[in-house]
Amino acid sequence: MTEPIEPDELSPEDGPLLARLEAMFSEADPAPAEAVALAKASFILRSLDAELAALVEDSESESAEPAGSRAMAVRGPGAAPQPRQLTFQVVDERGHDEVVIAVQVEAVGARRRLTGHLAPQGPATIEVRQTASAQARSVDADGRGLFIIDDVLPGPMSLTLRRAGSPAVATQWTLV
Repeated sequence: MTEPIEPDELSPEDGPLLARLEAMFSEADPAPAEAVALAKASFILRSLDAELAALVEDSESESAEPAGSRAMAVRGPGAAPQPRQLTFQVVDERGHDEVVIAVQVEAVGARRRLTGHLAPQGPATIEVRQTASAQARSVDADGRGLFIIDDVLPGPMSLTLRRAGSPAVATQWTLV
């Protein structure tokens, strides 16, 4: 097995060969559009100052695989989508829940409605970020940590939780 070549070990003559290889693989086995969109979103719209809340439960997932790695469900014509439950979590160094963001995703026409609650309870600002929108939208969670976000476009989405005196928490990107 050969060792990988580091970028600083490439010669100027390698550029055209690498470009041809990229074009060949892009044509023969292009990346799925959803994977490209998620990759761009995770890089472009990332929150550098936020802790990452991992997706720990997804009602559409039958296994422990991350939501992005599972096959998409196919529904017959006219079948109404069922509400989906998502749970994101940040765990402290002792293994205790630090923050839990639980969200129910419901289809409302061609859009989505997110109904959620936070643990620990308390007021907060929730931002929803999507690749289809250049700006994040914000809603307030009430004193019990409850929030509703209407008119969410289907596609990649990430939530960011902001509370006074606490570091921001961003969920991993998830398809809704």
